[in-house]
Amino acid sequence: MVIWEVLILSTKLTVYLGLSALLGGFLILLLVPFSLDKQSQARLLLQAHIIKYMAMFALVGVFATTLDFFFQVGSLSQTGFTGMFDAVMQRMVAQSALGTIAINRLCIFIVGIGLCGSFYWQLSRKKTPQFIVTLLGAIILWGSVGYVFMLSGHTVQLERSYGYALAVHVIIALSWMGALWPLSAACLHLSPTPLYTLMRQFGHLAMGLVSLLILAGTLLAWELVGSVSNLFNQIYGQSLLLKLGFVNAILLLAAWHKLKLTPKLLTHSNAAIDMRRSIQIEMLIGLCIFLLTAVLTTVLGPQS
Repeated sequence: MVIWEVLILSTKLTVYLGLSALLGGFLILLLVPFSLDKQSQARLLLQAHIIKYMAMFALVGVFATTLDFFFQVGSLSQTGFTGMFDAVMQRMVAQSALGTIAINRLCIFIVGIGLCGSFYWQLSRKKTPQFIVTLLGAIILWGSVGYVFMLSGHTVQLERSYGYALAVHVIIALSWMGALWPLSAACLHLSPTPLYTLMRQFGHLAMGLVSLLILAGTLLAWELVGSVSNLFNQIYGQSLLLKLGFVNAILLLAAWHKLKLTPKLLTHSNAAIDMRRSIQIEMLIGLCIFLLTAVLTTVLGPQS
């Protein structure tokens, strides 16, 4: 039934947003100590906003993951909405790869919420989260998310190396997109000098990450599509080309930020406003990429 595909698509998109907020939030939390003084009020305020953002989306991720499990049960039972509560089908799904993925996602979100709670408690006492603890939390979540994505998708049947490529691709993409809202918030809460430092550091880091993102994405796309003709003649290939178009748009925006907008932060009074607007456009494009990814992994397949 089409309705199940739409429902599963919506929960998958929401899960992507939840994971992205966690990974991207951690990325910016790791950069903030190099941009602001430890006891700076602006640093405490920005970190509090980032942690709230991460916790809120993690909670939404728990809700979406739970719904996705019931939608998967209903889709397989083929007995209408009441099929979501079929105990036999629930056990079957729970014991399958779908159940394993759901449990792992829930664990990621719950751990993320726990870390956010711990960090926020420290901030309430006017103490910034320790860098080493933040780094360890980020590594645990980045590795866990990569592992979960290796359990699902079209690369499961491929060689192990493609699973690792997928993990790298997903971690970078989710972290990058999830970092955009904190960067947008920084444009509101930071003065020009620390904002410039933060944006410059993110830009330097992004250069290396983008290279890995493109390399892993190209490797996966070629293996899944198989040929240039399939890329243009199949719906799956055409959808990948559309996704590539959105990715190119984001890369152009990122270059614009790094080469034009970031240097202006120190010399133009309205530069932070322009940067924030441009980041919001980037967020919108990122949402389109997530939606297309959800379609490619839910509705379409390499044979489409």
